[in-house]
Amino acid sequence: MDLRTKVVVLYLCITLMIILFIGIALPISLEDENIHVISEKSIETLNHIDFALTNYIEHSKYDVYALSLNENIETDDTSGFSNFLNNSDNCGYSSNETEQKIIKVLRDFQYTHPYVQSAYLGYENGAFIRSQQLGNITTYDPRTRPWYTLAKGNPGEVVITQPYKPITSSDIKIGISKAIVDQNGIVYGVVGTDITLINLTNYISGIKTDNEEGVIMTDRNGVILASGNSSLLFSDIQNILKDQTDNFLNTDEGFIVINDSYFIYYTSPELGWKIGEIIPFRILNEQIYESFIQILIFVVFALVLLSIITIFMINRTVISPISELTEVSRRIAETKDLDQKINTDIGDDEIATLARSLKSMVDTIRQDDLERKEMEKQVAISIKQIEDNISKLSILNDEIRNPLTVILAWAEMVEDDKTKELLLKQIYEIDSKITDLDRGWLQSEKVWKFLHRYYGIQCGEGACDVENTDKEPDENPG
Repeated sequence: MDLRTKVVVLYLCITLMIILFIGIALPISLEDENIHVISEKSIETLNHIDFALTNYIEHSKYDVYALSLNENIETDDTSGFSNFLNNSDNCGYSSNETEQKIIKVLRDFQYTHPYVQSAYLGYENGAFIRSQQLGNITTYDPRTRPWYTLAKGNPGEVVITQPYKPITSSDIKIGISKAIVDQNGIVYGVVGTDITLINLTNYISGIKTDNEEGVIMTDRNGVILASGNSSLLFSDIQNILKDQTDNFLNTDEGFIVINDSYFIYYTSPELGWKIGEIIPFRILNEQIYESFIQILIFVVFALVLLSIITIFMINRTVISPISELTEVSRRIAETKDLDQKINTDIGDDEIATLARSLKSMVDTIRQDDLERKEMEKQVAISIKQIEDNISKLSILNDEIRNPLTVILAWAEMVEDDKTKELLLKQIYEIDSKITDLDRGWLQSEKVWKFLHRYYGIQCGEGACDVENTDKEPDENPG
């Protein structure tokens, strides 16, 4: 596997490791982040709902206040008005002209305000007027009802009652009422309207959220006032939140895990009611999955792009120069040709240093090779000269030994023993020297054969050549 392939494989492995790490760590991080984002987004949505609901309630309070200023409503002569204080089968109203005018005002008010279930007026003498017939009831005292007592206790304000179940119907209602006072500030009646929880639920249901579960609204005590599930109306939120109810009632906002959903809630600063949104886990998981896929696609694309750019740059600045140096080294090893071009103009990094070092090493080897060849040539010339000298010595030995033999013969013929002995001694001395020369010549002959065999030195007439040989000396020429 070449270097380029190794780099590609390495980058693929690194990319897979990064993707694997992202695949494990990212969903966990996204879950926490998405819970935070969804919580903030849901709180923002609930803020908008609270703003709309507060405006709706405030607008209803303003309408009731305006209704209390109607000249027919402000009449204090209620002596002939209908009342339902005693058991009676009569559920209708009297034909009193003023009472009929008031009924018309209340009825017109109800018709022009679609979220109002009924409008009514109660008096201190027990009289009671309503925008529609009461139905089948026999006894009704307005002075005991929450809408009346609360308004009477706060004569200068438009008040909102806690949810209550009226006698006149089976609906759970919220009353908005205003006390009517005389010139002395004495309360003589209360005018009010009812918003049933069904109407309020319809209003809340008209507010679109990002999930199909809709919105749940409770009062300060956790009684459900509005919900997309009508069976939950006027039930306790504890049936849903269980042991987390206290946390819900005692905090202004947050989220609670219930079964397989998140319940994100917010407290209205004006009404004190709590508005919550149920978000199933699957919605969060879908968002996490979508975010994960988008991020993963971006990361993969970024990694691929980064890998392409990086591999291109590495190939240009690292792999290609190293490949060139590798090819040069291979050619030198195969051909023994040191005259290879090595590019050293590639910058000042480690690869450039390696290229310059290789070129310097090749130049040094080339110079050493030239010096070695020159030295071998000089050695060959010297050996040739030695060979010539040895040859001449060999001839000289023969030229000396032959006359010496003649001298020896003549010396044997000398009669004077002392002279003869002296001559023979010198002759033998000369012969010994000649014998030493012969032995030296033979030894030089062995050295020459050794040099010729292992170093390829051959000499002809007048010249010597040095041949390359791969043999290693394995014997002593001596």
